[in-house]
Amino acid sequence: MQQRQAYPISMLVEAVRQQCAGRLEQQLVGPYEGVAVRSIGALSHAKPDEVAFLANPKFIDEVKDCKAGVVVLRKEDKEKIYGDKTPRAMVITPNPYAWFAFALQVVEKLQTEFASGIHPHASVAVTAKVDPTARVDAGAVIEDHAVVGAHAWIGANSVVGLGSVIGEYTRLHPNVTVDHHCTVGARCILQPGCVIGGDGFGFAPFEGEWVKIPQIGSVRIEDDVEIGVNTAVDRGALDDTVIGKGSKIDNLIQIAHNCRLGQHCVMAGAASMAGSTTLGDHVTVGGAANINGHIKIPSGATIGPATTVISYPDDAKLMMGFFPAMENREFERSAVMIKRLPEMRKRLRALEAAVEKLEQMEKSQKEEE
Repeated sequence: MQQRQAYPISMLVEAVRQQCAGRLEQQLVGPYEGVAVRSIGALSHAKPDEVAFLANPKFIDEVKDCKAGVVVLRKEDKEKIYGDKTPRAMVITPNPYAWFAFALQVVEKLQTEFASGIHPHASVAVTAKVDPTARVDAGAVIEDHAVVGAHAWIGANSVVGLGSVIGEYTRLHPNVTVDHHCTVGARCILQPGCVIGGDGFGFAPFEGEWVKIPQIGSVRIEDDVEIGVNTAVDRGALDDTVIGKGSKIDNLIQIAHNCRLGQHCVMAGAASMAGSTTLGDHVTVGGAANINGHIKIPSGATIGPATTVISYPDDAKLMMGFFPAMENREFERSAVMIKRLPEMRKRLRALEAAVEKLEQMEKSQKEEE
């Protein structure tokens, strides 16, 4: 395997500043002149040409023995370990984990710079527009009137459908389909096998049959969105399905027609949203959660894992509900009890009515006395 190129730590710190648009405070301290790094490593086994980071204070004792060329940590953790001294190269930041994420983005970008151009085995329509700085790999198909922006990368066997637009610096990994007249913003990442703009599940009942409703809306994906492996985002029936800026969607997720995700939402694997569901900004959806259609989830709310949501109270911030796993015999007993709940409810109501009747009789007798 070819060794990664080394970069001065000062260059990496500056690149992180640009990557986060200056939003994350950071300070490079200590004897860092001449220190060059190739990658990011774990505290326990980082090498001298790597950067390690301390995100969890419980691992603070590992920092002194860490062999990394640079350590990223919070100011208070640095003071606990070294006091006022700076015996090694360090990056001081209030959020080492976020720094790690931005730094990895930078390193990945530096190590995966690609040559632009269209592979001879790709198929690009005459009316399509592919920026000269973009890359189109073998087997990819760019259909009529599609647009591929600057520095975009269309992976092998991917399809950009009729009239669709791919934004600058966006990457479609191999075997991605962006169907006709969809829009993908800038700096997005679409992982292998995901499908954007397939038909929504729309059928009208008629005389015992199901009549297909053509889905004439589209999908609009805003900037900085990532969509995981084998995830489907269906096109709208009339209006567009929308994925808001900065949202992150995991693998094997179903987002049905006319759904709208706000900005910076997160959905974990195997979750699903039925049609016309709306999420506000900064909503978190746990793995394998299911959200019924035509529901509005407010901004900042959290849906727990394996939770089925069929309605949403206006003031709720966390919705959680699932049946935890248990030993088989205990589960069977619980299932029997659950099955008997309707009968028990009737008996309880009858008992409540009988008790109320007795109380009224007792009250009447006392009044007569």
